[in-house]
Amino acid sequence: MDIYQEQIIDLAKNPLNKREMKDATKTHSGVNVTCGDHVRIYLKLEEEKIVEASWEGEGCAISTASASLLTEELKGKTLDEVRTLKKEDLFEMLGIDKLGPGRVKCVTLSLETLRECVTD
Repeated sequence: MDIYQEQIIDLAKNPLNKREMKDATKTHSGVNVTCGDHVRIYLKLEEEKIVEASWEGEGCAISTASASLLTEELKGKTLDEVRTLKKEDLFEMLGIDKLGPGRVKCVTLSLETLRECVTD
């Protein structure tokens, strides 16, 4: 678990894909009202495939790491593939087995926002 905790801390300090995408095809914002984390997901599509993904926002280390890894995972996927992603996939990417109920929302904020983005 320590190596994964190090990964989360590193991603919090050096997030991946954290930037506005002015030419995004789809975008959506989400908020975790229990702790104040917020995220905006940007997707650039060519036909039904994601060619670029990024995010902006502020949140805890887990929320930041989750958004970083999720946007990295999205590149090259079709919208149908994206729609099958589950919270367990994010837990696996982060290397987390269990979290308290309040922290689960930190992991899933980016995924929930992504789901809204691809259904808009």
